[in-house]
This record gives sequence, C-alpha cells and structure tokens, in this order.
Amino acid sequence: MALPHKENTFTDTLKPSDELKPGHYLRAKDLAKRLGLSVNTIWRLSKQDKFPKPIKLSEKVTVWKSSDVLSWLASKEAA
Repeated sequence: MALPHKENTFTDTLKPSDELKPGHYLRAKDLAKRLGLSVNTIWRLSKQDKFPKPIKLSEKVTVWKSSDVLSWLASKEAA
C-alpha cells in the first residue's frame, strides 16, 4: 500500500527559476542564486541584522523561511 504523497517544501524540490513562495524553506546556496548575492553576503547580512535570521534544523542544516525573505525584499523595494 502506497503512502499518500506529501509535498516537500525544502529547496530540493524547487528549481532556481521558481518564484519564492511563502511556506518554502531555502538553504543559503539556493537563496544566493535566487537573490543574486553570494552565500557569504547572506551570512554577513544575517549576522548584522540586515537580513532575516536563519533557522537551524540540525547541526549541518540551516534554512531561511521564504516568507521572511519575501518580507525583507518588500522592505527593500519600499525604501
């Protein structure tokens, strides 16, 4: 008996050309590609409180909520 398919909202299911949508979680590398920033810049801005804070899922997995990133982008467009 097959289990029902549950959509994975992590970036492994997203293509770089996909739009950012609320409810997704993005790794630094994927986020950098989508925003045109380097991974180092994302980490630096986050540490300086100029970018949304990441969520640490495990020792080696850190993600950002796309809704937080979308809000950050909207604030940059409004400025």
